Parts: sequence; structure tokens; C-alpha cells
Amino acid sequence: MSTKRPIFFISLLFSALVGALLACEPLAPPEQAPRYVVVTGQSPVAPGTPLAAATVPPLDSTPVSTVGMTGGGVVNTPIPTATATPIPTALPTATPFVCHENTGQVFRSTFYSNVVGAEVPYQVYLPPCFYDTLQRYPYVVLLHGTGYDETMWVDLGAPDVMDRGVSKGTLPPMVLIMPDGGTLAELNDQPDDASYETLILEELIPAVERDFCLWGNRDGRAIGGISRGGFWAFSIALRHPELFSALGGHSPHFQPDNAGPETNPLDLAANAPLSKFPLRIYIDHAANDYVGTFAARMAEILRERGIALEYIINPTGEHDPAYWSAHVADYLAFYGQAWPMDVAQLPSCLEPSPP
Repeated sequence: MSTKRPIFFISLLFSALVGALLACEPLAPPEQAPRYVVVTGQSPVAPGTPLAAATVPPLDSTPVSTVGMTGGGVVNTPIPTATATPIPTALPTATPFVCHENTGQVFRSTFYSNVVGAEVPYQVYLPPCFYDTLQRYPYVVLLHGTGYDETMWVDLGAPDVMDRGVSKGTLPPMVLIMPDGGTLAELNDQPDDASYETLILEELIPAVERDFCLWGNRDGRAIGGISRGGFWAFSIALRHPELFSALGGHSPHFQPDNAGPETNPLDLAANAPLSKFPLRIYIDHAANDYVGTFAARMAEILRERGIALEYIINPTGEHDPAYWSAHVADYLAFYGQAWPMDVAQLPSCLEPSPP
């Protein structure tokens, strides 16, 4: 009698026992302390709570074709076996654009404002090889806080973060527009035809889209700000969500009674047509920042409407430049997360911006 069959069954039994033990003792990943708390469009989830497993419907193993239509229904017919096509010996390939620059450009410019009756300064960051690609770049308007000017975001290191991110492929090539708000930015309400909103929407944006090759529609445009700049970014974008695809507030100063309901972001959040013009929204602040109460109220209003957002509470930091500079990379990653990494995928500068 052959001895191969008992040995075979013993080996099979041993393999089954090992498999059962491994199934009962999965390797657990090392625990990591959460860096911040995130609140989205749903109720807050405690750090470490596992996500529910997705339920995948069973697949029908019968191959079908949906080519034929009879009586308004689909005729399911077997898919014929494909005939192999000979592969050509050489395939034509497009020559990818190669940028030999390691840093972008930052320079100061101005535009004339009828609202203030004078030239208004702004700084602009252009990514490496901006003028060589002949593509339309997405851009974000970054507003400064009280007591600062158009140099704030540059001083916080935004251009350096952009250069590193573009060179490493972690940030898409995008333009930063950083205007000076002057005395208009210190006001709470918006006088007719003489407001910070008017300056941004009717003067700054048309000027930069005229002077630079930018992706000049909602999909290629974002806005955000720090402290009071966050107040204005939310006020402007919630009043005009059809103009922006993303909105950010970094230690944003929302206060219930510092502006009328037609301007105050907390009031606008309850009524803005965000189902028709959905915005990607980001709010962050330090845990002990005095603006935290108002930011939490904004997140609550949006969540009650079922509007998703990223609400981040960092455990350390103050309401100051040290905190903001430590998180500039997070801010820019948020604004750029929906934009192409490859400049070849951007709209052409030789054609008008997409509608």
C-alpha cells in the first residue's frame, strides 16, 4: 500500500489548523495618537473608532453584453471571445513637458481699485515654469488677518511650501494670489459698491485673470483666509458659492453679532445654496484658541444641513503666526487636492477658460 495518501491528509490537516490560528490572531497595527479631531458632514467620530466594513453585492459571474435593446430592456448575450490583435513594434509616445526650474516666482503687483480710489498691492506666487507650459493654472485667493497685509502668507512660508510640494509631487502646480485688504478688510458690514467683497470679486479677480493665464472658472478657483481673512473668505464664498470650488478658514474669527445677517458667515451658512453649488470646506484652529467656540458653531450649522466639511482642532498652538506657519502645508494641500498634479491635464492657455 502506498504511504503518500496519509501523508497528504496529514499535511492538509496541518495547513487547515495553521490557517484557523492565523484567522483568529490577526496582526494588529501599532496604535498612534490622533494629531487632531476631524468633524465632517456627519456626527463627530471618536478617534480610533473603526469604520464599518462596506457591503459588496455578489457579482453575477455570467458575462453579458448590453449592446442590443428590445422593448426598452437590455438583451443579455454572452460576450464573444476577443481575437488578439498583433502589437505594433513601435508605439508613438507624446513627449512630456519637463520643467528644469526648482523654484517658483514671487513678486509684488498692484491693480487700480475704484472702491478705494487708489492702487491696491498684492503678491502673487507662480509655480516653476509657469510661463513655459502654456497651460491655465488653478489659483487660490489667500486673505490676511487683522494687522497684516499682502506679505502675510509669504512671511508664513507659503511659497517655500509650494516649491517643495511641486518638486516632490505632493502639491499640484497652482498660483497663490495674496491681496492687501487695507481698511476695507477691517470693516464688518459691506456698504453697497464699496466693500471688501466688491474689491475682491469685481476688481482683484478680473485683474489677475486678465494679467495671468489662470483657470478662470469655479473649478479652478478657491478662496481662504486667516483670522479676519477667514471671516471674509467665508462671507464672500457663502454669498457667491457659484464662483469658488473650495473655501478655507484658518483660525477664522466668526462672531454672532459683529455683522448683519446679509454679511455674517454664521447667518449665511444656514442659508447659502450649497446643495446647488457644493463647496469643499475646511476649518481649523488650535484647541485653546479663543475663536474655537465660533468655529465650532459654524461646523455645527453646516453639519445640521448635511454639508460635509473638514473641521480640524490641533492640540497645540495659539492664535499667532507660529501656529499658522506650522500648518501652511495642510492648508495648501486642502486647496490643491482636487487639481491635477500634471500640468498637461490643465486647460490650455491658447483657448478661453472652460465655461
